[in-house]
Order: sequence, then structure tokens, then C-alpha cells
Amino acid sequence: MNNAGFLGIFTGALALLIGCETIDRARRAQGEADRVPGEMTISSQDAGLTNGVAYSLGELEAIALSHNPNVCQAQQTLDSARMQLDIVRAGRQLQVTANGGYSRSTQNSAGRHPYRGRTSGSWSGGLDFNLLLYDFGKLDAQEKQTIENIIAAEQQLRQIQIETVYALRTAFFERLRRIQLLQVAIENQHQYEVHLNEAKTMLRVGTRRKYDVTKANVDWGNACLDVITASNNLRNAEATLNAALGFADSPEFALKEEELPDRQLDVGVDSLMAIARENAPALAVAHARERAASAEVDRMIAELYPDLTAGFSLDLSGRSFPAVWNFSWFARGVATLFNGKRNLTQIEQAVTDLRSARATVAETEQTLYENLVKAVTQRDSARESSRVAQMVYEQAKENLAIVEEQYKIGTSSSIERTDAQVSVTEAHANVVTAFYDEQDAQAKIACLIGTLFSEQN
Repeated sequence: MNNAGFLGIFTGALALLIGCETIDRARRAQGEADRVPGEMTISSQDAGLTNGVAYSLGELEAIALSHNPNVCQAQQTLDSARMQLDIVRAGRQLQVTANGGYSRSTQNSAGRHPYRGRTSGSWSGGLDFNLLLYDFGKLDAQEKQTIENIIAAEQQLRQIQIETVYALRTAFFERLRRIQLLQVAIENQHQYEVHLNEAKTMLRVGTRRKYDVTKANVDWGNACLDVITASNNLRNAEATLNAALGFADSPEFALKEEELPDRQLDVGVDSLMAIARENAPALAVAHARERAASAEVDRMIAELYPDLTAGFSLDLSGRSFPAVWNFSWFARGVATLFNGKRNLTQIEQAVTDLRSARATVAETEQTLYENLVKAVTQRDSARESSRVAQMVYEQAKENLAIVEEQYKIGTSSSIERTDAQVSVTEAHANVVTAFYDEQDAQAKIACLIGTLFSEQN
């Protein structure tokens, strides 16, 4: 084999050697054993949960963030954006290509052996070197655009992480809410059972009518139905929490009773909006895409100007050893003179995209402010409702105690006692509901302004 053939084999082996590590990683990624968190559904046991153990909100948040598929996808999008920057920057580097080949052909010519079928071989090989000298800002604009895309991808990842935590928090507090409402229903059922037993006793001694027993039976039966409904609601809340954690099974773990801190979020809407303008990922994504659209305008304008490149080539060729070598170099300027107004139309399209990106920023700000108003209203309303509900609950318990005594001495009816018990149950449920409505509102505010409580402490 001559030196041109060796050159082709050497350059091919060199390219394979440079890329072998990347190829190995790619092959491993195709296998089942190389999956990263979020690429598959895990069991609660794989996540480290133990049945019967009580877990805090922070512990469950960490599990949700580690195994959520949306977080995994956003991370891959960010990695892809970073790789795109390497690809863009590679345009400024020296480009080296290698070629090598072997061919056989006939050498017929007019007048002398015009139909001879014998072939002869020819070897060829070479190295080409190309370097971009100047492109009037095309790569600069593309690099700026790519950097803004990376910023957008980083903020999008953070947004998905915050939304994942928000979904986990709402599911966490909903399960706690349903646990307490089930306890209220069970307590209510117990009270009606006591009422039923009392009515039966008083009927036997002749101080109450048969109607009182029947009424107590109906009340107790309705209370039993309320327990069944509350139990079903709790199971649904547990399923929602398991889904927020990324599980496809039903672990029987407990929750620690917690509430979100509010010392830094207990401010007005305008103050929260000021925080959001600096910190909300949704706004940061919109601003990054606006800047990327502006860079696209620069790139489209630069496309009107030529590319200036330089390079040289080293070639080896011949039918036999030693091959003949040749060297050449060039400097080139390439510009498109006419393409049916394509470049001008692309500039106008880029301007349109820029205006659309600016409108998206404005829409995002307005929607964010609207949602903050609603969340703050819910928070303040829940606090006031909690205060009133607690007061009503205490009064309802006092009223029930009075009615109970009056019932025993025959000065109040079973209907009055039922009404008093219903008031206690509803007031207690309202206390629970108001408390967790406030927790939901606090979680929503933190999500909107892009602040996790773990970042505040």
C-alpha cells in the first residue's frame, strides 16, 4: 500500500479515536442500566420511603425533584442548549477534513486501443484546512442568540422545579386537610352514636318518644355516610400526592404536620410583583427570548454581507508508489447577490418575531400580576375566615353543650340537638379548610414569584 492509502487509513483511525469516548457514552445511554432519574417510574421503596414513617414536606420535595420526568426533560433541554453553543463556537475554529480513496478505471483513448477493457488503479488522499476570517457578525449574533437560549433553558428548568414543588405542596396539604376532615367526620359520627344511645335509654325510661330514637338513627346513618365520603376523599388525596412524588404504587407513609413560613411573603401585591420582576423564571424566560429575537435580527442583517475564508490543501495521488503530492491555498469571499428577496424577507420576519417576543413579556407580566392579586386575596381571605371560623367553632361547642343539657332535662328537642351538632361539625370543618386554604395561597405566591422557601431560609 502506498503513502496515500496509509494517509487515508490514518486519518480515519484518528477520527474514530477522537470520538470513541462519545460513542461509548451514546451506546451506554441506549441501554436500560444507564437511565438517569426521571427516565423511568420508580417505586416508593426505590425512593427510600418506609411505610409507617412520618416524612416532612422538605423530604418529599427532594424526592419529587429528583424523579420528576418534567424536570428530567428540562435538564436535557438545557444540556442540549449548552451543546449548541459549542457547535456555534466551533465555526470560528480551524476546520480540518481528511479524504482518502482508491479507484480503478479503463484508460481508453481515441485512435489507440479504443475498446480495451483492462483497468488500472489510482490512489488519492489529502488534508483540507479552512478558517473563517470574517463574517460581518453572523457568528457573533448566533452566539448571543444561543447564550440567551441557554438562559431561557436554565430559567425554564427552574420554573419546572418550582412548579413541581408547588404541585407537591398542594398535594401534601390536601392530604393533611383530608386527614383532619376525616377525623372531624369520625368525631361527628361518634357524637351521633352517643345521641342514639342516649335516645334509646331515655325511651326505655319513658322520658323520650320513639321519634327521638328514629331521628337519632337517621342522624347517625348520615354521619356514617359522611365518614365514607371523607375516607374516599382521603384516598384520592393520597393518590394525588403519590403522583406528585412520581410513584406508581401506594405507600402507607405518614406526614408531619407543617405549615409554610410567611415572614418574607407576608407583604402586599406590589411588593411581591417587585420580587417577581427580579426572580420569577417565567419573566426571565420571556426576557431571554426577547433578547434572542433581537440577536436574530442582527444575524439576518449580517447575512447580507459576504463570508471571508482562507485555507490550504495537501493532496497525494498517483497510480503507483511513490504518490505525487501537491499543495494549494486560497482566500475566498462569498456573498449572495440575489435570492428573490429571501434575505430581506427574513429580516422582516425576524423583526416580527422580536415584536411578538416583546408582547409575550408584557402578557407574562400582566398575567403574573393578576395571579398574584388572586393569590394574595385568597391568603388574606383565608386568614380572616380562619379567625371567624375559630370563633364560631368555640361558640358552636358552647351552644351544643347547653342544648345537650337542655335535651337531657327535656327542654330542647332532638331537632335542636341535631342542629347544634351540625353547627359544631361545620364550624370545625371550616377551621380546617381555612387553615389549608391559607397554606395553598402561600404556596401559590411562592410559585408565582419564583421563590422556594428553602431559598429564603
